[in-house]
Amino acid sequence: MKFNLMALEFFVYGSMATYSLLSQFFASEGLAESQIGLLMAVLPISSLYAHHVNFDIASNIGRVNWLKKVVLFAGILIWGLFLFESFVAKLLFIISFAFFFSAIAPLAESAIVDIAHHSSLNYGRIRLFGTFGFSFVALLMSGLIRIGFVNIFLTFSFLMFLTLLIAKGVEEIQLNEEEKVRSKRPLPVILWLLLPVVIFGIAANAFNMVFLPVLVETKGYDISLASIAFSVMAITETPFLLWADIIVKKLGVVFMLSSGIFVVGLRNLLVTVTNSPAMLLLAQVFHGWTYIVIYYSMMFLIQSFGAARIKAQKYFWIAMGIGPFLGSSLGGLLAEKLGLINTYSIFGLTPMVVSLLILLVFRKSLKT
Repeated sequence: MKFNLMALEFFVYGSMATYSLLSQFFASEGLAESQIGLLMAVLPISSLYAHHVNFDIASNIGRVNWLKKVVLFAGILIWGLFLFESFVAKLLFIISFAFFFSAIAPLAESAIVDIAHHSSLNYGRIRLFGTFGFSFVALLMSGLIRIGFVNIFLTFSFLMFLTLLIAKGVEEIQLNEEEKVRSKRPLPVILWLLLPVVIFGIAANAFNMVFLPVLVETKGYDISLASIAFSVMAITETPFLLWADIIVKKLGVVFMLSSGIFVVGLRNLLVTVTNSPAMLLLAQVFHGWTYIVIYYSMMFLIQSFGAARIKAQKYFWIAMGIGPFLGSSLGGLLAEKLGLINTYSIFGLTPMVVSLLILLVFRKSLKT
């Protein structure tokens, strides 16, 4: 079972690495930055409705069972983005694709966290294989993308096929009747207070994820640099994940969120002063204390909610969708009006200031 969970993480996050390169594909087709931002924003904004629907369906037929179905549809629908050239056609297909693909990571993670908890497995060590999967596939794509952008779609569909095979061997864990009753109780107030913090941090981080490939294209760097950067970014998460539980317990969720947002800003600001591919890659090393710190800290907190954890996970993943939507759509509009580098500066300085305000507001809850 542990192997299946690690493999599931590997393939799910590997598929996310291929998806991250779609902005580079769209740029190569001559789409404007605002159009790219809108297309890339569809996936996260779909979380506003898709996560409600997907989690409701999963609660009836099982998370793993529904996961297998959304994986199949996502692997097929992504081809519409490649086969049709017009912006409107791509928009229609990505809306359909996003409904299913946006559910894959939340459903997989929700099931894996529960299975790890029930089996006394270290979730951080299992999640590490998601990082390995993202890094490996991103590095692989640095070579394949030179051959042609069609390899984004071929690789994605292949990974969906492998995910489907592995998911068939993952057990289903459902809430019992007593847990179902308790799960309907109001969620802790701390969740609602921290979700806006999560949205802001993920938005600032998502801007870099969406527009780094565009920046590479704009500067005329080698086409493979974006994939290599994503690989480097993913592997930098390793040290944190090895000791994630110990670190979060010692420093507290609020401090972890604040520090993660601060480093998001610092990384984005450093991008503005890079003047070579090597410097751009070096700036991405800071990624190891950004997204994964924000994400893991909240998952750590939510797991303490008992039977309400699945309900809390639904709202957490909705927040995780709103953030990238804002980072992608707002980032695209600002980049078109102010320029990409100036927008990187905005998404750099603002998070650094906000992170300090978070510490001040929650200073009495630093061990939360």
